[in-house]
Amino acid sequence: MPRAGIVRICLLLLVALTTWPGACRATHNITAILAGHRDLAEFSRQLTATGLADDIDGRNTITVLAVDDAHMATLKARGLPRETLRHVLSLHVLVDYYDDDKLHRLPGGSAVVSTLFQASGDAPGSEGMVKIAVRRGGRVAFVPQDVDDARATVFYVKSVHEAPYNISVLQVSSVITSPAAEAPSATESKPNATDATSRHGPHAGAYTAPSPAGQGSSSDINAAKQAGDGGDRGKKNGASGGGAPCGLPFALAFLMAAILVVNW
Repeated sequence: MPRAGIVRICLLLLVALTTWPGACRATHNITAILAGHRDLAEFSRQLTATGLADDIDGRNTITVLAVDDAHMATLKARGLPRETLRHVLSLHVLVDYYDDDKLHRLPGGSAVVSTLFQASGDAPGSEGMVKIAVRRGGRVAFVPQDVDDARATVFYVKSVHEAPYNISVLQVSSVITSPAAEAPSATESKPNATDATSRHGPHAGAYTAPSPAGQGSSSDINAAKQAGDGGDRGKKNGASGGGAPCGLPFALAFLMAAILVVNW
C-alpha cells in the first residue's frame, strides 16, 4: 500500500479513537472501594439502594463523603422515603475532587462546592451546596450552604480512598442534611432499588415512612459553580475537568507508533 494510504488510515483511526463514546468512561466502582471498610457497609448499601452508586460511577471526577454505620443507623431509624434518602445522601457527593491535602490547603481557608443533589437538578434554586471550611485547630468542617444551624456541621475524620484526580472517599463525622434535602418529593421518579445495575450486588430495602417538610434559604451559586465538576483543571491540588478527551493520549501514542512504522 502506498505510504500516503497508510497515513490516511492512521489519521482515520486517530479520529475514531478520540471520538469513541467509551473513551472517557470512568473506571471506578464505589461499592468495590467501600467493600474493604466494614464500618461503612450501610452507607455503601444505601448508595446502591437509592441508585446513587451508579451516578457516582458514571462521573470522572467525584468526592464521596462516607458516613459510618453508627450514624447511618440513626438516619435509617428516621424512616425517610427512598427519594428523600437519595437527596440526603446526594449531599455527600461533591462533584469535584478533594483529598486530604487539598482540604487543608483551601484558598482562603474555605470553598463552596456543588453536590450531586444540586447538580442533578433535584435541589430547589441555589440550594444543594456544601461549604468546606478549615476551623480553629485545623479541623475541616462541612455544612450545607443553606443551613445556619451550627448543629448541622460535620467534620472530616479521615481519608478512605484517593485516586487523583478521579475519585476520593473521605469519612465524615455524621450525616449531612438540610431542610431542602428532606423536603418531600412530589413524585418518586427515580428507578427502584431493584433496578440498579447488578454489579453493585444485592439491594437494601427502600424506606417508606414520611419525612417532615422543610424549606431552606437561598444562597449565591456562582462560587460553587466555579468549584464544581473539574473546577481546578490540571492543578496539583485540583481535579482535571470531567469533560477532558480521555482517549487523546492513547490516540496520540497510536499515531506516533503508526508514523514510525510508515518511516521504518
